Amino acid sequence: MTKIEKEKRTVRRMIELYCKHRLKLDAMPDEYEQLCQYAERRLDLCRYGEQKRACRRCLTHCYATKEREQIREVMRWVGPRMIVYMPKEAILHWLHGLSFRTGLIVMAMCIPFYIISFAQMLLPISAATKGVLWVVFFGLAKTCQYGGLSILGVEGFNRVKSWWKNRRGR
Repeated sequence: MTKIEKEKRTVRRMIELYCKHRLKLDAMPDEYEQLCQYAERRLDLCRYGEQKRACRRCLTHCYATKEREQIREVMRWVGPRMIVYMPKEAILHWLHGLSFRTGLIVMAMCIPFYIISFAQMLLPISAATKGVLWVVFFGLAKTCQYGGLSILGVEGFNRVKSWWKNRRGR
């Protein structure tokens, strides 16, 4: 499933949740079905394709005024509730909205945890305590590292890799 198809599915589910829980309707009204189809058309015609950013961070606002207000209303209500109704999509949607800089910051946060996980071995404490501290700090370091990589994504990782190669080539 492509990124655009996932985005379409997420938008459709968000509109369905809005209609079901906010408007207290079992079926989606025509107005919101049209909004859903409009959003899907906009995603199909997105000039950035698979490299698209989150819509609120996009440089090109392609929604008409009426539809933009409607989708904002839906997003404002559903956004905070997504984690309850569709946790996987909520986390992926949140990660997708983060920037390249955020990914680099999260990656940099793993360095102190790696240092602490090794430095605590020099402390005069019991081996069991050292083991527990090792697991905690090394686990935090790995979590930051993988979190940063998932925020950066493939393009971000390639961007950092090419920057590093260019820097070493000087």
